[in-house]
Amino acid sequence: MAWDQAATAYDIFPKGGDPGSVSHQISERGSAIVRGIWPVEPLQTLRKAIAGFCDDRRADVLAGRHAHPTAKMYASHGVGTLAGLIHGGHLSPTFPIELFQGSGYEQICRAYHKSERLYCQLNRCGFREHRTDLSNKSFIPYHQDSYSQDERINDVINCWTPLDPCGRGTPAPGLEVVMNRCTPNFPRKDFGLTTENAAYDFITIDRDDIVPVFGDNFLAETFAVGDCLIFSQDVIHRTYVTPDMTQPRINFEFRVFSEDCIDAECRAELLGSTVLLYPLFHA
Repeated sequence: MAWDQAATAYDIFPKGGDPGSVSHQISERGSAIVRGIWPVEPLQTLRKAIAGFCDDRRADVLAGRHAHPTAKMYASHGVGTLAGLIHGGHLSPTFPIELFQGSGYEQICRAYHKSERLYCQLNRCGFREHRTDLSNKSFIPYHQDSYSQDERINDVINCWTPLDPCGRGTPAPGLEVVMNRCTPNFPRKDFGLTTENAAYDFITIDRDDIVPVFGDNFLAETFAVGDCLIFSQDVIHRTYVTPDMTQPRINFEFRVFSEDCIDAECRAELLGSTVLLYPLFHA
């Protein structure tokens, strides 16, 4: 059965776009692109930290200092988290709140969640370094974030932010989304006894299953540093990459939710843990 097309137009918002309008589009269409939402200087700090972390990790793997298969996989896939950057001394523990507070993203999160008590999980605020000269394993197939999310937390929104110019018309990979709110637990691809990429087979959605439901309703835009694509946890998305995209690209993902998004039965437990939750407000 085909999805009923939302009546709301899909807009790309300029720098300083109205937070309420952005929030409304995320609710109605699942995502929104906002230009210039971040100042460039802290993004440069973050990019330097990620690049340094990835270089150090690759050197450790090559030297045999990280023999565990997981470490090798993370290195080849170029993935990590803000928790890892902070724990490894590449970023200050206060960097996430300093980046968030006063930003356009904070205003959008407040409008979307209708709350000022906002949180993130640092081990779910990820980054990815795409280096086609080193590996072809960092490109992610169509998937939904909710597959791998903490089941105790719902209605998370993600601010996907490139730290290099990227996307359509550039030599660096971008991001592609389905321009609709998507239902949870969209059927995943059955690989049987075969595999495409063992790290991501369990989350992979087949494009041939998406089109009959949502139509050919995909968006892959061009991004400058400071732009972002904000989307809800069930929106289907993937790395947008073409054969001529050979330049590196680093991005990070800032997933935010409110206190009300935490399951009531474990709210006290989670709110009492500074390890599990990172408050994005000053008490």
